Amino acid sequence: MTRERAFGAIDRGAEGLACAIFGAITVIALVQIFSRYGLNRSLSWSEEAQIFGHIWIVFLGIPIAYRRGAHLYIETFCDRLSPLPRSAFNLAIELMWAAFAVSLMVLGWMVVRVAHLQSSPGLEVPMSYPYAGMVLGGVYLLFVALRRIGGGVWRVRA
Repeated sequence: MTRERAFGAIDRGAEGLACAIFGAITVIALVQIFSRYGLNRSLSWSEEAQIFGHIWIVFLGIPIAYRRGAHLYIETFCDRLSPLPRSAFNLAIELMWAAFAVSLMVLGWMVVRVAHLQSSPGLEVPMSYPYAGMVLGGVYLLFVALRRIGGGVWRVRA
């Protein structure tokens, strides 16, 4: 398997996981609505499961959007730079993304370790489960950032 095919498989896996979580959230919401209004009985766990799913989607969505170039940015300052300083500026931005990924992993891991001591009230699972999305999202973000840095997307062609 070539490196690009492996990278593509990882990207599709992350996107597939985010889509699966979104699908699960949608199904849970529909079951919650039917249970509440059709059966006149509220579920104790559905809202919590949806919140946990949103946490995972957010932290998986950050690197997905970054890889696709979908985050908002302003190029006004960059447009005025010549190619060499602009490349340096772009590289600094990519390195900041990598630093953010590392901090997300480290701080997320710290939260996971502390949260593991507590259980969620509705689902009765360790609270580390929802916050593990921070760590996984940070790992994937670092993977994407290093791939972009190594691929030279920050270089400005003159």
